[in-house]
Amino acid sequence: MHTTRHTSGFSAYLALGLLGASVMTLGACRGDRSDEPPRRFFPDMDHQPKVKAQTSSKFFEDGSSQRTHVDGVVAFGSTAHDPAMLEHSEWGGTYLEDRASMLDADETYAFGLVSGTTDQYVPVMPVEVTSELIERGQERFDIYCSMCHGYDGLGGNSGTVGRLWSIPPANLAQDARFLDRAGAQGSDGYLFHIIRNGLYTEDGTIRMPSYGHAVNEHDAWAIVAYLRVLQAASNATMDDVDPSVISSLGAPPAAESTESTDGGEG
Repeated sequence: MHTTRHTSGFSAYLALGLLGASVMTLGACRGDRSDEPPRRFFPDMDHQPKVKAQTSSKFFEDGSSQRTHVDGVVAFGSTAHDPAMLEHSEWGGTYLEDRASMLDADETYAFGLVSGTTDQYVPVMPVEVTSELIERGQERFDIYCSMCHGYDGLGGNSGTVGRLWSIPPANLAQDARFLDRAGAQGSDGYLFHIIRNGLYTEDGTIRMPSYGHAVNEHDAWAIVAYLRVLQAASNATMDDVDPSVISSLGAPPAAESTESTDGGEG
């Protein structure tokens, strides 16, 4: 009985001593410099296998660590809204328009290009020109274009910002380059492309910044439609005016008809 108690007590003291030594050892490791590798008692995922972007890999047959995108896949947004549930919501309209634009496979509408080409611009825009489209184009033009090209589109010193540039902004309303739809710079598709992507010289000089971040495809076509109105107005002559309109401008105003009343006080 005495021996059992002595053995149990000795075991307890031994366990406490080992525990204290381990605690002291762990405490001594913290903050100390050592050439030995660190002790990882819980390594977890410290050494998980991975590949870095644009590095080689022996795992794949082509030797590249990155995988190419699947043909036809279009990345869009970070949410999973159901389009059918947004049709009648107050805030879903903009989301649906952006989604339709991102998923649009129409090269003519999205890029101003003749379908199936990469450098041939359409001479005439692929959208119906309406008074609403022109009014929208005027609003967008006045916001984003007038500061350089002027509200009249004459460029040069017309815009408050453009007059400070070392290179005068283009005269979009009268320059023959932009009037001929069959020309290299006069097609609707080319003007649309410049609005969305800007204009840069071969050495990288910015002639016009890109407005793709602020002007979507619909609004870019609307601006082109309004530009055509500015051009027509700026280059019109009396021969372009309907004769009936000219005669009405020179005629005196019609006399107001008065009805005679009988029995009134005179």
